[in-house]
Amino acid sequence: MADYKYVVDALSSTAALIAIITVLWSWFKNSQMPLKIERLVVHNKASESTYIIVIKNSKTYPVNIKSSACYTKSSYKVEKKNNQKPEYMDTLSLSDNLFINNDSFEIGANGHTDIRIVGQHLNTDITKLLFTIQTSHGYHQVWCSNIITVDMTGKIQCFGMEKMYDFDSKFKARRKYYWLKLVNLFQK
Repeated sequence: MADYKYVVDALSSTAALIAIITVLWSWFKNSQMPLKIERLVVHNKASESTYIIVIKNSKTYPVNIKSSACYTKSSYKVEKKNNQKPEYMDTLSLSDNLFINNDSFEIGANGHTDIRIVGQHLNTDITKLLFTIQTSHGYHQVWCSNIITVDMTGKIQCFGMEKMYDFDSKFKARRKYYWLKLVNLFQK
């Protein structure tokens, strides 16, 4: 029996470590917000923009969006009133607001949904936006930096096809793609 003591100790320690890691991992996954904004496509027009928000629900239950708003930035304030402790707060200004939407949407379990909202014109130099979302599971603030802006001003752009290749193999297509990227990098 004494010969197997070290083997049993090693196996029981490994089992305890796996149990601890499993509990920590499930706690971490449950603490994450259910909604994530995958990308934002903005159709810019002269006076307004259409925002197409692609939202992913990472939970195994449906989530209802009750209201949503989009801001270009958040502000931070520090205040100290007479004879009181200083206060720190995050604030959102309506002057930085692009849209406020009170329509209700449901996102299915582990699902993707795109939401279309009309709002103010978006400047093309903005790299990330803050979304505030009131859901059936609480209030969320989500930043999105994957923004695709498309100008819908009625201008037409024509592009010619310089080269096109057809392959039966994914490996050969990837090899040609990376070769053309490398050649294009040195041509500029």
